[in-house]
Amino acid sequence: MKKPATQPDDLILVTGGAGYIGSHLVRMLLDKGYRVRVLDTFLYGTSGLSDIVDPRLELVYGDICNVRDMIRAGKGAKAVIALAALVGDGACEIDHDETVAINIESTKLLCDMVRLTPSIARVVFASSCSVYGATEGLVLNEGSRLNPVSFYARSRIVSEGILVRAMDGRSYTILRLGTVFGASPRMRLDLMINTMTHRAVATKLITVTGGKAWRPHVHCRDVAQAFVLATEAPAERVNSEIFNVGGDANNYTISDVAMLVAGEVPGTRIEYVESVEDLRSYRVSFEKIRHVLGFATRYRVEDGIREVRALLERKEIDGDEDRYSNLRYLKQHGFRRPRPDGTLDVSAVPVAVAS
Repeated sequence: MKKPATQPDDLILVTGGAGYIGSHLVRMLLDKGYRVRVLDTFLYGTSGLSDIVDPRLELVYGDICNVRDMIRAGKGAKAVIALAALVGDGACEIDHDETVAINIESTKLLCDMVRLTPSIARVVFASSCSVYGATEGLVLNEGSRLNPVSFYARSRIVSEGILVRAMDGRSYTILRLGTVFGASPRMRLDLMINTMTHRAVATKLITVTGGKAWRPHVHCRDVAQAFVLATEAPAERVNSEIFNVGGDANNYTISDVAMLVAGEVPGTRIEYVESVEDLRSYRVSFEKIRHVLGFATRYRVEDGIREVRALLERKEIDGDEDRYSNLRYLKQHGFRRPRPDGTLDVSAVPVAVAS
């Protein structure tokens, strides 16, 4: 068997590394001895990485849509983990032009950068199980028909296609993530389980629409671990492969999730509303990633509910703040933060410029 694509002390570029998943992933990579360069606009703030003091971590303020930022950030990297994207159905509906630029055109630029950077041996790309869309009665694998029902899902399908066509023999792996949940240094409360937990704690009421629809759920730490495994795996195992990321035991209907939340937050009522606004319903198989990479989830849905409940009850986060919801934040503040010229808040984070 060939040696892994990356070794401790290699430099790994993580785009979007200050985000919900990235802030866990960066810590895992540092713990394993890697040097890590993060390219991020810090759109939602710097809390994800602000407590890390490590000379092996380099933070670069930059945009995945900017060719100069990407070329500079990629220099010397052995692998790229591409997390940066506009994520979520609602966020992607705000401005389709922005979605195309951030989720599609940036993927073309990523491929161009990789082809121009000889040191890069591996790209691991974040996609979504939402590409499966609306299905009934099937457990879907990576070869199943795609049936997207949102602009976000369609943008992920197009991005996957760009990688397949444009990587020109370079090693790439696509990870389709389930619906992510759990606590993170860059917290989000606009994800199903986290949202229900917040509402249960704040109001003792959960409103359920489309309760019979299925979703595959996966903890943000488990997702970060999947990216580590895909980055380290020998090329013959993962090159040009797609993996669903999650665990079979965390496939639940929306009503099931509401009942789990109510069980962890005593006194919570569940109100059911008939609605067909969200057509997504998909159960997903995770046999491939378990068999090929030895990946197994460590966290149950109940674990994530308890984590988020504890954060809220200890008042470590304020659920009413815009920054905990991608959709609400983008509606209020837009898609861009200014470059660091005194107006960008990067307190406690040394922003470096790659050279």
